[in-house]
Amino acid sequence: MEIKVFNVALTQMLPIFKIVSIVLLCISTTLLISACEPSNDLSKPMADTEKEHSQSNQKTSLSTLEIPASEKDKIEAIYGWLDSNTILYAEKKDGTDSRQLMEWNLETNASTIFYQPASDFTEVSISPSGKHVMISSFTSSGKASITILDRTGNPQYSLVIPAYELAFDWNAYQEGMLFVTSFYEDWTYSSYVINAEEQTVQSLDFPQPFAQWDSENGLMFLDWNRNEPALTAPLERKALNDKAEENLMLDVIHFKKVKTTLMTIQVETEKHDRGTYAFYDDTNKSIQSFSVPLLKSFSDWVIPAYDLLEKDKELVTFVPVESKDADQYENKFTLTKMNWETGAQEELMKDMENEPLSCSLDGSLCLYGNQFEKIIDMKTHQIKKIF
Repeated sequence: MEIKVFNVALTQMLPIFKIVSIVLLCISTTLLISACEPSNDLSKPMADTEKEHSQSNQKTSLSTLEIPASEKDKIEAIYGWLDSNTILYAEKKDGTDSRQLMEWNLETNASTIFYQPASDFTEVSISPSGKHVMISSFTSSGKASITILDRTGNPQYSLVIPAYELAFDWNAYQEGMLFVTSFYEDWTYSSYVINAEEQTVQSLDFPQPFAQWDSENGLMFLDWNRNEPALTAPLERKALNDKAEENLMLDVIHFKKVKTTLMTIQVETEKHDRGTYAFYDDTNKSIQSFSVPLLKSFSDWVIPAYDLLEKDKELVTFVPVESKDADQYENKFTLTKMNWETGAQEELMKDMENEPLSCSLDGSLCLYGNQFEKIIDMKTHQIKKIF
């Protein structure tokens, strides 16, 4: 729920560039082409626009949605959803430059203090279930302070590790567990597993700095070659306490693992300007795939912002109207919903900017924008600005 540029040797650090840029653009994960199943084409344009939707006169759940006036001017950042009705954000304390975390309940329209840190913070991340929140900050001496809070905002576990930057992934199979990578000033790194419930931290010798949990004790990762820059990488799996790695598939450009589903993105074999979003169940059996136009940058593929609604088995993402080099692409994007169980697809809104998305746990509302400053009603497609 976030991009940083690292000044390093190209042949050694390009894989990190790839994954960081992918994660930030969406937030994050790779899809296999299956020749035995139909591929759905989602490149057709629509008639309605973001402006038309935002000016809709239809009465919606957003019509009465308004953050308290006393809070609006103090908002510094919005981080995402604690549950389907509650948003976590930061605001300045009255009369100071320090910040505190707030929760805004959309049903009651009440805004209350979630956590008041002793010092300022840099990053905030909410676990997939919304039951834990991680905050972090960095010191001038090259250390990172990490605190994990429970759902009520009470500190559960705190630690300090050497780091100039952090990457992390929540374990959806075990509450309060994180895979964390700390980057040093020269962009070498160390990896850790933090368990807030048991209040432990374990140092790992892990083959890649970016990984995602695929079980309580296992992780998936793209095994980028650090010496030879490439546009694709094999998807691998490794258990925490096992030296062996298992190859899952080749030539992946992005992947995302949620609790019961794996999504991968691959370039199509016969049409190199198109990509296949493929979905697999927890036994790695192919479920569904969708074909979309791809945008290519100088050294990577552009993965538009998306979110996975696991409860409804839906991918919500932005789709370009044509395949092109990213620096020559002048069109906007179509907000599209794809159901990876039924294969159904729905074009929701046209002429949208490719900006980050974060949807509520029930999928009814989505935060939208570079600062999550807007909200989309997914039923009426109305957009409302929060701040």
